[in-house]
Amino acid sequence: MTESLVDRLARWARERPDAPAYTALGYPAPGSRDGTDYIPHTLTYAELSAAVAGLARDIRARTAPGARIALLTGHGHGYVLAFLACLAADRLAVPLFPVGRHPERLTGIFADATPQLTLIDPGDEISAQFAGSVLAIEPNRTADSPELPKGKAPAYLQYTSGSTGAPTGIRVESANLTAALEQLRAVIPAARHKPIVGWLPFFHDMGLVLTLALPIWSGVHGITLAPVDFVKRPIRWLRACSDFGAGTTGAPDFALALTTATTTKRQVTELNLTSLDAILNGAEPIRAATLRAFTETFTPAGFRHRAHAPGYGLAEATLTVTLTPQDREPTFLDLDRAALSTGYARPASTEPAVTLVGCGPPAGQRIRIVDPENGRPLTANQVGEIQVSGPNVCAPDAENWLHTGDLGFEHHGELYIVGRAKDLVVLDGRNHHPADLEQTAATAAPNIRLVAAFGHDDGHRESLVIVAETPSVDIETTTRIRSAITRVHEVVPRTVLLVPPGEIPRTSSGKIRRGECRKRFAAGELHPH
Repeated sequence: MTESLVDRLARWARERPDAPAYTALGYPAPGSRDGTDYIPHTLTYAELSAAVAGLARDIRARTAPGARIALLTGHGHGYVLAFLACLAADRLAVPLFPVGRHPERLTGIFADATPQLTLIDPGDEISAQFAGSVLAIEPNRTADSPELPKGKAPAYLQYTSGSTGAPTGIRVESANLTAALEQLRAVIPAARHKPIVGWLPFFHDMGLVLTLALPIWSGVHGITLAPVDFVKRPIRWLRACSDFGAGTTGAPDFALALTTATTTKRQVTELNLTSLDAILNGAEPIRAATLRAFTETFTPAGFRHRAHAPGYGLAEATLTVTLTPQDREPTFLDLDRAALSTGYARPASTEPAVTLVGCGPPAGQRIRIVDPENGRPLTANQVGEIQVSGPNVCAPDAENWLHTGDLGFEHHGELYIVGRAKDLVVLDGRNHHPADLEQTAATAAPNIRLVAAFGHDDGHRESLVIVAETPSVDIETTTRIRSAITRVHEVVPRTVLLVPPGEIPRTSSGKIRRGECRKRFAAGELHPH
């Protein structure tokens, strides 16, 4: 029988009880000159195992076998304990977030998940009032017997980000989780013996699998800082990687860009990134310019370009589908934009070209590209729907294929992502991919914060709408966006709408909810300056 994640924790507690298992970093430390100094709070394997055992027994006493348990704890040790204790108690975890962040989204999830019990932080009265039956986590409490209970070890109910629709619960079994963890270890050898640092939220699949579960599975030191602490000072993330000698970490494209833009030359000289072997990058479009700029900025600190590990994944595949191997540099393709809009990936001979970043080969599974209309398999360099089959896949069809709804193509054995099938903007018989349109609009003027591009059908024809977040009204910005889209994509936006920051709806993990944005636009619910 294959070991479960809880079995691994029990093994490390026996074999190396005093070794550090998980460290949560608190910011800022008293007297910190620039806010980057932290207070580390560390649990050894013995302490973590005992705390999990104690909480698991409390959960068992309050719930029936197989019950769903909602996790509304803040980022840190409490979340690690809550997730592992649910597995140890033979209960189905539902990783979420404290009520104060997105109460409207939690309402729908609670109605769908019907949790029997909710785990919260001590003193969180808002979550307690929202959830009903709650249990406050006490990280320092241990069981009378530190031995972990032996349950069937189901895994969890992962709710997707809802970027193209309502949040959907995906049941991830223990076998799916262990398969995904082994796939990561195979592609990223550093994850087997070096610390793993992360700031991604644990309720998101990348944060949960990569930075919570993988350290426990591999028996390496896991270090985490809260997402809000990263956003306040992005250099804290790389400072933690440097201080703890991390080999693996993860961040989407925006985080690399933000860290590059906000780090000073003096801060770079204080870093040592020579141990960093892999930055897993996914969850949103990956831009070649972002990777190049990050490498240029942090090379003086020992960062190597091949440490960029672009990948593709989704919750229904537990996490990873494809991933750039640790010993390879990321690949870039300059493609003919017009050919790509007709479904073919061809090298660009003239400007303007579109540059796509390779997301690596399959990580221990199979992928195929099919015609989204008839399911016919396509050849290399043809754009179609990405389908996945493997032991990590949670919800395949009758033939064991997961229909992702994402569009991409294979080139020299590597997957390239073009966009979401549901988000395609079809104008005059040509396909326009929103991420491509948004990138063009975002670079049209320096005051643009975020862009959403989508098609709007007014009953007569489909037209292009660009919604851009800006600090204030600026006619010149509107003109620049319209001109850039027209010049690069040969299509004229019918509407360019400037809105205040925060107006474009996003998921809990930061993805643009284009479908929701389209819906609000059609209903007149977007509020322009």
